[in-house]
Amino acid sequence: MDTIHTKLTPIAEHRLDVGRFVYYPNFVIGEFNEGVIATFETALVAIQLALDIYGNDKPIVYISHRLHSYAIDPVGYKEFYDLFPNFEGFAIVATNKRRRMLAQLEQIFIKKPIRVFSDLDGAMLWAEEIIEKLN
Repeated sequence: MDTIHTKLTPIAEHRLDVGRFVYYPNFVIGEFNEGVIATFETALVAIQLALDIYGNDKPIVYISHRLHSYAIDPVGYKEFYDLFPNFEGFAIVATNKRRRMLAQLEQIFIKKPIRVFSDLDGAMLWAEEIIEKLN
């Protein structure tokens, strides 16, 4: 059986110093590299690419695919919202129990719908549902 991941075609894919970012019509999947400190500043290039692709009125969801261990500075979420007002949801995919627990803490800083998933397909389906509800 095909998964949603194999059925959707990305608009663009960029490998940056901090990680890999895959842009789909309604969401972005970000995979930060091992050991990166993910801050607003380190993610700025990926954010700017998203703004170039989607503009600032097309609603999108961000999916954080946590394949590697890295640090996150959640204080930058406010700057992210200010720069990207069409951000409508945040999904975290983490199979590691510790990473899933840390993701729960991030919910304090994220003022949009947020869910934690154990698989990428579940996150992608949820992202599509969020956008569909807005249309």
